[in-house]
Amino acid sequence: MPAFFIPARNSRHRTACFALYRALLQQATLIRLPDDLATVRGPINPIKHLIRRAFRRNRTDTSPRLIFPALKAGYRILALLKSAASSSPSSPNADHTSITTFLRARLDERNRSLSAQALHPPHSRNPPQRDTAPRPGTIPLLVKVSPAPTPTNPNPKPKYATPSRPRPQSELGGTGRRKVPHLDLASDFPFLRVGKPQPPLLNRVLTQKTRRRVARTGFVQTLAEEMIPNAELEDEWEKSMRTVLQRQGGGGHRDSVPRGGVMSVESREAMAITEELRAGNTFRNTVWIHGLAYVQDLLSREQEDLVARADAMRRLVEEETKLAKEEKVQRDIDRRKRWEAKMLGLHGEGWRELFPNHKEDVGSPA
Repeated sequence: MPAFFIPARNSRHRTACFALYRALLQQATLIRLPDDLATVRGPINPIKHLIRRAFRRNRTDTSPRLIFPALKAGYRILALLKSAASSSPSSPNADHTSITTFLRARLDERNRSLSAQALHPPHSRNPPQRDTAPRPGTIPLLVKVSPAPTPTNPNPKPKYATPSRPRPQSELGGTGRRKVPHLDLASDFPFLRVGKPQPPLLNRVLTQKTRRRVARTGFVQTLAEEMIPNAELEDEWEKSMRTVLQRQGGGGHRDSVPRGGVMSVESREAMAITEELRAGNTFRNTVWIHGLAYVQDLLSREQEDLVARADAMRRLVEEETKLAKEEKVQRDIDRRKRWEAKMLGLHGEGWRELFPNHKEDVGSPA
């Protein structure tokens, strides 16, 4: 075989491979297997599954060093399958026994792998994904408190409040020290960053909102650059058709009526087009009102909502910062009192003389 021979581009090689593939699949269906092996993959024959998998794995091989042993093994398997298919179910020959033994060993190995994945999912090849769905019973951070629409103010500005935050110090877990969140921004979407790593639920929400906003912005660009010019061309086509219909109707003018007072079909069509143009029912206006203006208004209202959310989060951060400073001053006072009580117990009433630089006024909470 020459060194420059490329098997995939040779018609005789491809014909031989396809013939071997079809012969193997045909012989696989003729072998009778036990019920536990025949139905392990549902309606799929386990021998056919292994054949397809092997050909799929080796289909990118181009080296004769790899192709020749693969074809040789394929012809040996074909002879093995023919011999196993010719044996009777009551007295299977050695080839049939070797096939069932091999399939049973593969089945045991598959069951062991599935059991290991169930016991140790983080170490499996397909560990389960963390659930990012909203947790039931959670209290939302922001609550919309915008005034109801009125005839004089049909679109009131959005406003948000944080009724569940900040929490009192008695409800803080862990060390009891308040963790002040940081106001952050992700593609114009404000959110509060408390710590790391970032929760998967927050990742999902930010990703969905960002993709939706990017899609809307791209749609606005498509409307302005493609759909509106196309609509203007449609309007020009309507005007051209009106001119042609007026000429065919014989009137030559949109308001002219022929003798007898009966208008032709062409004249009526031309007048209908004229009325539509007068009323503003053009293709361009339709795309502008129901497309570009609608999406731009949607983006504007979304931007106002984001500003209102950011303002509520900013106020929350300021309140949390103020409480954190007050609690820190109170902790310093309590620590100082505990130290003075300890010195009083160790040295008695004259303990202050041992610390001439001791300050009496330790401050008070802000």
